Amino acid sequence: MKKNTGCDSRHGCPPQLSCDQAKTIRVDCDNDSFYPYGNYLKYPVADIPVSLAEVELQVEVESDIYLPTAAREIKHMRRNVSLTQCKAIRSAMDYNKVKLYITGVVHKNIQYVEQCSGVLKDFSVDVPFTCSQAVKVFNYPDYENLSQKNTVYERRFIDKKGHGADNCTSGAFTYEFYNEPIECKLLASFVNDLDLYKDFDNWGRFSRITEKMEVGLYFKLLQTQQVDLGYSYGDKAEESCESGPKMEHHSKSMRERLSEVINRKDY
Repeated sequence: MKKNTGCDSRHGCPPQLSCDQAKTIRVDCDNDSFYPYGNYLKYPVADIPVSLAEVELQVEVESDIYLPTAAREIKHMRRNVSLTQCKAIRSAMDYNKVKLYITGVVHKNIQYVEQCSGVLKDFSVDVPFTCSQAVKVFNYPDYENLSQKNTVYERRFIDKKGHGADNCTSGAFTYEFYNEPIECKLLASFVNDLDLYKDFDNWGRFSRITEKMEVGLYFKLLQTQQVDLGYSYGDKAEESCESGPKMEHHSKSMRERLSEVINRKDY
């Protein structure tokens, strides 16, 4: 029996587990080469991170912080913001927008005293927050290609007697597109908060802080896209030993080439 590896986020995304491994009998390979999907072959084309939009996001958070011991006075409080998740998908309702799913924490380091004199106590706590928003983009994400994983068009053969399907032979045609994800790059943040001291004891010391925070996030939405850089090495892409053959039209994109295979009448 295989060991249960679980899904521990500290170790990243685990691989897909299989129940068994098939014995490969034969593998044949073939290939074809195409010009990059841009202009002529001599025109530079690059895969680069494209900024879709710069986003300002406001998050309002209210939380309770319980101190390990009662405090007479807060001497210092430090705040740091970090994102633990920033996922984005293109909206199916409005292609000018992407849906953002944000999760983060405000890390607070609190230093306080318990009495009029004595040692300085140090306490750290994370205040989590999460929100989802529809965000307008100005450079559009690449068209998202969906995959066909389940068998819809099954390949069957007639049996040797010609009386029905051969139950010992079958096949199918499935395909997968591997889309570039939309990434987040956090540029800046701020915390604008109000601290309310509560749960006082008979000596005027408090043990609970109610936080009311406005958290501002400034980040970029990026996606790696194939971009035609828009300049050439020469004025003309003429056929010669130096410049190579002249291209009469644009090369087809990878999606267009695979779509031709998917839409063939044979399948």
